Amino acid sequence: MKRGGKLIVFLAVCASIVLLGIYHAVGSGNTARVSRVFDGDTIMLHDGTRVRLIGVDAPEMDSPYTVREPYGPESKAFLSSLVLGREVRLSYGDPVRDRYGRTLAYVYAGDVLVNGRMIREGWARAYRQYRHPWRDLFIMYEKEARSRGLGMWKDPDREGLGSAEGRRGKAP
Repeated sequence: MKRGGKLIVFLAVCASIVLLGIYHAVGSGNTARVSRVFDGDTIMLHDGTRVRLIGVDAPEMDSPYTVREPYGPESKAFLSSLVLGREVRLSYGDPVRDRYGRTLAYVYAGDVLVNGRMIREGWARAYRQYRHPWRDLFIMYEKEARSRGLGMWKDPDREGLGSAEGRRGKAP
């Protein structure tokens, strides 16, 4: 792609980020304190609500559904550093709940979209199965993290069991 084409794509992505940020900031306002982090893509709020981060597929910890995957503890620790004990803002998905009864949401810690930060820093994959407004950006973040060797991508031999599509028993 020529330099002009790359600039147009870059500007389009930037404009999309700004517009989506405005959309989510205006369309949400529910705040809650995070009391527990289960793994790199699931948290519990102070009121007991379990929240699954939309568009995020983090390595698993031990659970009734699966066994611990490489980088599961590190992914959980990174998410904990972003949200544990903090007040977060939620923007709900559609549908609002997954088949396990967890609330689906974009989680903001201050002005940070936690869902995207997990992927951008290499502690989660972009969950590609469903369409959502941030999907293409999250995929771009994953590609960047992989190419830079960040987080779980620093050692390709330990990256886990592959994509969510290749794992059995994984809760989406």
